Amino acid sequence: MEKTKFKELCIAYTNAQQGFQNFQNECHDLSVNLVEELKKYFEIPESQFSLFRINENNEFILVQPGLVNALTLREDSRWQFGIGLTVCTAPETLPQELIMMQILIRQDLDGNFYLKYGDQEQEFRIEKSEERNFIPFFDHIHSEILNVYENHMTHFIGEDTERKIGY
Repeated sequence: MEKTKFKELCIAYTNAQQGFQNFQNECHDLSVNLVEELKKYFEIPESQFSLFRINENNEFILVQPGLVNALTLREDSRWQFGIGLTVCTAPETLPQELIMMQILIRQDLDGNFYLKYGDQEQEFRIEKSEERNFIPFFDHIHSEILNVYENHMTHFIGEDTERKIGY
């Protein structure tokens, strides 16, 4: 079969689409692994955990379980999703507060990932390997949440409140 200029364009398009699909799959896999490890690290009960899609206005929209429902690509080529942790004085009691966190992910040309917590400047590098070390990132999130509760007055409107941390 003769190779035409048009067929070359079609091949280039196919390769670009496959490259993007691979990029998307790798970021999705990392995100799934991140969420699983986060739940283990913090020992979060399923009833106290939720996922959110974040739209272009930075609004959190609750989604059904499954990270594929939450993960979106931003204009800056970072993937994002939201995590919700419902904290309370005792499991599943009032008062409670929903902590909403934005997680940003980017990948470099070498296949390493970089995680950010909301709009903070600090990025956490996750080496391309089978052993992904999320602990420094989790420790950072833990520290940030504790800092908010220890150093900022909590305003309760009622028994249920929401707080975006990391923005």
